[in-house]
Amino acid sequence: MRVFLFSVLGLPLLIADAVLLYVLSLRMADRLTSIQGLILLGGGLAYLCLHYLLRKPERMYLWAHEFTHLFVAKLFLRHVHGFHITSRSGGKVVIDRTNVAIDLAPYAVPLYNVIALLPATLLLGRYPHARKIYLGTAAFLFVMHLCFSAEGFFDGQPDVRRSGRIFSLALVLLLLMLWTPILAWPGTHAGLSGLPVFYREWFGRGMETALMLLARGRALL
Repeated sequence: MRVFLFSVLGLPLLIADAVLLYVLSLRMADRLTSIQGLILLGGGLAYLCLHYLLRKPERMYLWAHEFTHLFVAKLFLRHVHGFHITSRSGGKVVIDRTNVAIDLAPYAVPLYNVIALLPATLLLGRYPHARKIYLGTAAFLFVMHLCFSAEGFFDGQPDVRRSGRIFSLALVLLLLMLWTPILAWPGTHAGLSGLPVFYREWFGRGMETALMLLARGRALL
């Protein structure tokens, strides 16, 4: 019953995700120059080559995945019985109780990207190519997060199954989109001060698009 109810809730959320993703892609295209877009593309392709042609950095990802489980579990005052990462069995955090936030946090929070924000902030303005280096690195790390997260969904990890794949996917996609402007700001000239305006325009345009689609749907009926 829990999975069914969460899945029913996840369907409209997926539709909202699709609208917000469409608007976000347009807004980001306006925010980034062609050179910045090529740098992002290069960083993402570099990781894809590593993942599919060379060797997956699985142990690196597992540390971030399980540490995020651990951190969020501590935020909810859960008792942690064990924390294990091995080459054979992968990673595991044993806690007394879980919830949706603890289950999905490793998929919704690109931890290495978040960590990269601090040095990027310190280096901006000191080195002429800092923004370009950050964008390439951020794209590399973000695509790594997406690849491993997608594998977790396809494999049907217990974290995902507990709330159902539909709801889990909808919520994770929404949270990853919310992260995207924050992760991109060190590489853009708009800076941190431009984020509130970006989010306001993004959601405002998303609402307009959703209402337009709803009106067209009613007209067809």
